[in-house]
Amino acid sequence: MSPISFYKFATVILIIITAGTTSATALYYQQQNATLTNRIASLNDDLNSTQYQLDTQTTKLDTETTQLNLLQNTNSQLLTTNSQLASTLQLVQGQVNHLQSQLANLTKTIPNSNTTLVSNGSIAIFEYGPAQFIPFTSTVSQTKLNITFSGGLTIVMLLNQSQYDTFLNCNCYNYDNYTSTTWSSPASTFYTTLVPIPAPNTWYVAFVEPANNPNRGYFTDTETLQLIST
Repeated sequence: MSPISFYKFATVILIIITAGTTSATALYYQQQNATLTNRIASLNDDLNSTQYQLDTQTTKLDTETTQLNLLQNTNSQLLTTNSQLASTLQLVQGQVNHLQSQLANLTKTIPNSNTTLVSNGSIAIFEYGPAQFIPFTSTVSQTKLNITFSGGLTIVMLLNQSQYDTFLNCNCYNYDNYTSTTWSSPASTFYTTLVPIPAPNTWYVAFVEPANNPNRGYFTDTETLQLIST
């Protein structure tokens, strides 16, 4: 083979090898590119999944935070209510103690006394009147009247005959501007006391609902009236 022919042959072989090498390299990079593309897609999927889980947990956390705030508000309200109830209980307990003290003192003031029952039972009290009356007549020796009542908010009055006649014609139930009385109790739901009777006479005990009662309406009082002889 001549040198020229050998050179041409070698050149052809080199071109074939170079072409084969370039084709193989291109295929390798294509495969690597495809692998990386798939890997990136997989990572993106993982990232989206992680983001979804994060969003879900964030929403759950927000919901639980809202519920916690509601529970804290409810707890605060319950603490306030408990404090108010404790104050009310203390006030009521003080009133009970005071009434028990009054009752004990009253019991001490009537030793060895003769009593005459005037009335003992229930009496209906109506909104805006009329008053309910229990009449009785006292003797010279009957100088005190033991009055005890409980029920709704009530005012009790002791009236002589003249005061009774005037009271019947008064327009006082809506305004608490009652006519003159011999004695009158404060507005109360429970009261017990001894009332002096100035003279033997016909008397009337009036029961009336005060106009400023915040719980106005019909109710029933339990009452006991006793004349005390001294």
